[in-house]
Amino acid sequence: MKEISQAVRPHEKPVLDSRSLDSEISRHELANKRYTVIQDFNSGALELQQALEILSISRSQFYKLLKRSRGSLSYRAIVSDRSGRKFGANAIQNDVERLIEDMFLKHYPQARTYGAVWKACQTEGDSRQILRPSYHTVKRWIKKQPSELLYRMKHGKEAAVQRYELRPGYKITKRPLEWVQIDHTVVDMLLVDEEDRTKIIGRPYISLAICIHTRVILGFYLSYLPPSAVTVAMLLENCVLPKDELLERWGLPTYLWPMHGLPETIHTDNAKEFTSDVFVLNAKGFGITVEHRMIGKKHQGGHIESLIGKQMIHLIHQLPGSTGSNTVQRKSLRSEKTASITLTRLRQMMVYAIHAYHETKHSALSESPSQTWNKYYEKHQVYRLLPAVQHEHFKYTFYPEISDKEVTPDGIGMFRRQYSSSALKRNVRQKVLVKYDPYDISYVMVKFDDAWEKIPCVRNKFNRSTDLEIYRWQRQQKGERDGTMSTAGARSAGAFHQAATEESKLTRQEKQRKKREKGIEDYKKQSAKSSSVVTKSDKATESEKSHTSGNPKTQPKLVKELKSNVLDVMSFLQRKEKVARDDEYPVIYDSTPIRW
Repeated sequence: MKEISQAVRPHEKPVLDSRSLDSEISRHELANKRYTVIQDFNSGALELQQALEILSISRSQFYKLLKRSRGSLSYRAIVSDRSGRKFGANAIQNDVERLIEDMFLKHYPQARTYGAVWKACQTEGDSRQILRPSYHTVKRWIKKQPSELLYRMKHGKEAAVQRYELRPGYKITKRPLEWVQIDHTVVDMLLVDEEDRTKIIGRPYISLAICIHTRVILGFYLSYLPPSAVTVAMLLENCVLPKDELLERWGLPTYLWPMHGLPETIHTDNAKEFTSDVFVLNAKGFGITVEHRMIGKKHQGGHIESLIGKQMIHLIHQLPGSTGSNTVQRKSLRSEKTASITLTRLRQMMVYAIHAYHETKHSALSESPSQTWNKYYEKHQVYRLLPAVQHEHFKYTFYPEISDKEVTPDGIGMFRRQYSSSALKRNVRQKVLVKYDPYDISYVMVKFDDAWEKIPCVRNKFNRSTDLEIYRWQRQQKGERDGTMSTAGARSAGAFHQAATEESKLTRQEKQRKKREKGIEDYKKQSAKSSSVVTKSDKATESEKSHTSGNPKTQPKLVKELKSNVLDVMSFLQRKEKVARDDEYPVIYDSTPIRW
């Protein structure tokens, strides 16, 4: 491995300091004495034999010192090394060192301990039939490797780049809104339900925007869903448009957050929602340029990254329900038990925290962000403010949309609500473009030709919140989805489908056999029924005859003979009388259908 160093430390320091040992000072004194004698020899003041007697060294050693001192300006060139093995010298055999290197590359990135590499060396050393290295040998070898390599293997490539890469660049700005950085992160906090605070919803995402010239926070947006085009649209609206209406909706005074305006440049990372052509071109239509960081250069977004980290540490981590920023902190926290803050309340607290931040002296400004913002506009004309007549157009441009939404006779169905007005009369069964405000879904906007029409909600079926984030949670928790079956219903549905499957598997011959069996069964039932009817009629006739004979005054009643519609084939064939041509032919019934 090319990055593994063989000798990375110098032998000794050539300059003395307060930490130098006595032995090192003595070596420097000896070198200074020898350097003086060598200078006298070079100038001709001393002969060779005289110099050798003064220094008490051999001829060959003197010439070595003479060679090392050539061109030097001080005695340090001939300071002798410390006796013994040189610092950093490698005394490990080649095959053992190769073993340590192999086990280091294989096990250290995952285990990150000296002991894991040492244990692997023992096992592999026995397999290779070579000498086992000791624990201290392995430890010394690993510690000799470059610190950047060890840090990257422990913490990852990105962390190593942030720690060791040179970043001399600095963005210079001259005015507010010139360079605005935006980014998202997950909040280190658990939120609870608005109506039942015993139910934990989860950790929301927060999107923030900062003007790097004034360090003013231009906007934020909280959402339970991962960052998307909706998140970017709502963050941009919060930055550009006045916040008075939004603050009043949250029950907050408007003076807390007066900063707003159109950024000249928005600087983002390379996330999908930022690189979208729709977002870039829509922003360009309002004079906003979208710039992206270089891939892998996280430090280029240093201002927003620092802001997010400080907001987590100084605000979120102080609140009940905080999860901490890592697993070590999380162990000592009882996030699930202490969680008590709702999304609405967190929004209000964020506004107060941002106002406090704006009124705090900033180390990079030598004053507070609000002072820097106000001082600029005291000397310069207010600019980059969107005219009031374009506010609605700006919203409609960036608001989330649903294309090709069909208008039904009931209106437009969205979010378990019905939206309707007289403006939809001519568009029933037509598909239209619909946009909505995630902060207020009590209405939607529909585009007719080149104009937008506000369509109010006429029916809220389940009386749910008009805030999209709260509505999403309510829909997940309140009741079951339409079409959900009970246990008994699901069991019956399974039996139905099983019977249908079995019937579909019957062959044509099986179906015909079943029909024949059914016909025979019907025939037998009908025959039994007919015989029982005839028997009853005969008994009735005999009783009538006996009754008539016993009562001559009683006139006999006409009893209609009941006939069966089933032919007695044997009696019909055995009768001897001739059948008249005009007689009605008997009708033969058969349960098996005749196929022509």
